[in-house]
Amino acid sequence: MSRFVKLMRAPGIYFRMLVATLVFALITYLHYNSVTLTIYYSIICIFLMQLGYVGGVLFLIWRERAERKAD
Repeated sequence: MSRFVKLMRAPGIYFRMLVATLVFALITYLHYNSVTLTIYYSIICIFLMQLGYVGGVLFLIWRERAERKAD
């Protein structure tokens, strides 16, 4: 669990999201050869990663609350 908490820290997670989006955009551009589709799919990629990040933070909050109730 502590590894998950370390991965979810703010500066690092945003850098990893940026790198993942840039790699995704490069692959998308090479596949479709279209800047418009690349931007469109990259925005969708960023949105989905943000949903995952919010879900991870909510999971951490839920887990912490459950541990405090157990004590």
